[in-house]
Amino acid sequence: MPVHAGAGREGQDLPGRAALSRGDLWNARTVAWYERANARSDYAAKVLAALADLLAGSTSALDIGAGFGALALPLARRGLAVAALEPAPAMAAALARAAGREGLARLTVVEAAWGAAPVAPHDLVVCAHVSPLVKRGASFLREAGAVARRGVALVRDVPGGDKFFFGELYPRLLGRPYEHGRAADETLDELARLGVRPTVTAVEYDSDQPFDSLDEACDFWMEYMRLQGEEPREFLRGFLTARLRHANGEWIAPFRKRAAVIHWRTNGRSLP
Repeated sequence: MPVHAGAGREGQDLPGRAALSRGDLWNARTVAWYERANARSDYAAKVLAALADLLAGSTSALDIGAGFGALALPLARRGLAVAALEPAPAMAAALARAAGREGLARLTVVEAAWGAAPVAPHDLVVCAHVSPLVKRGASFLREAGAVARRGVALVRDVPGGDKFFFGELYPRLLGRPYEHGRAADETLDELARLGVRPTVTAVEYDSDQPFDSLDEACDFWMEYMRLQGEEPREFLRGFLTARLRHANGEWIAPFRKRAAVIHWRTNGRSLP
């Protein structure tokens, strides 16, 4: 029997994660989950390979919505001076800790959103998976060129696969389908309207999410789907027992993701 929306923290019309602010999404535990997944992912290698032409000769990068540093840290390891803007306190703190551990003195973390703090021009401006900044009508797409001496690079999801089994879980736990959205297409449509013809490189990468125990895995889905109560937890326990891969003491949610790396050269000017 389905277990659905009444189990959510916000009732029958639970909007899910998409309706929450970036700050609401992240706390020390949720950030640690994604850091752990990123540590075994080939995400950065695939994205930076797609940007090889822009990176050649670049000495600095501005990462907007840098998160815990999935791209900012690899860019800094390459020797670039990196300014990382991140408004979520838990994310910014995690990135600052990682930079400190690795001695990346040329990586500067600014706890602020785009437009909330002054930024100096950099060779490359990067914005990955920050949908409000790159959707239709977003001013960032017009403005980014003013601080990008050489180019702008965006990363957007391409629908595909069943992310964290949401295609099955949303109808059963939230009483509604999981909607993928148009992510990359939306950004490309807006850039076309602005007269930009970017290079688009499709990448596919591992995004497996490991857990130390089945209980921790249940915590992840309860947190991510904004659920509470024993009924959805018990459902998840049975569901995840059958779906997760158990190996080397870990419970692993396998996931292969696809993304579009959208990039273009600039002349240091905003778009009209």
